Amino acid sequence: MARKIRKPALLTGARIRRMKEEKFVHFLNPGAIRYTRSLGDACGLQTIGVHLIRLKPGDDSTEYHFHHQDEEWVYILSGRGVAEIGGKRYVIGPGDFMGFVAGSKPHAMRNPYEADLLYLVGGNRWPMDVCDYPKIKKRRYRMNGENTYLDLSLLTPAKRSR
Repeated sequence: MARKIRKPALLTGARIRRMKEEKFVHFLNPGAIRYTRSLGDACGLQTIGVHLIRLKPGDDSTEYHFHHQDEEWVYILSGRGVAEIGGKRYVIGPGDFMGFVAGSKPHAMRNPYEADLLYLVGGNRWPMDVCDYPKIKKRRYRMNGENTYLDLSLLTPAKRSR
């Protein structure tokens, strides 16, 4: 019988600093480049994602988006950035927190400054989610880890949201 590998419940600061950063480029936005340490995965979390993200100067965090089912949050640890939320821009820095409920206003961040932007981001991982990218008119359907993308211009106006 295979043994279930237990993950640590505690990640010390020293252990987190030793974790390899994974480079992630958002395939809908090649300018969205994040360097990620997946803390929740390292602890074995199944339904919640928690990530330590480093955003280099000039990079975006993601494509401007909102989720229909998942919730997200962001807590800024160091550096500065610009958050776009619902078409408005806000300068963000250490201690700032953003929370996005399902169906929230679209959002994304950018680092136009000379120093890295370091933040924690997290959210739930429902088996099913729909995510809209309004600036590029795309929709993602996620079902049990499988993603399907659709051009929103193909939907009739009655089926569009936001």
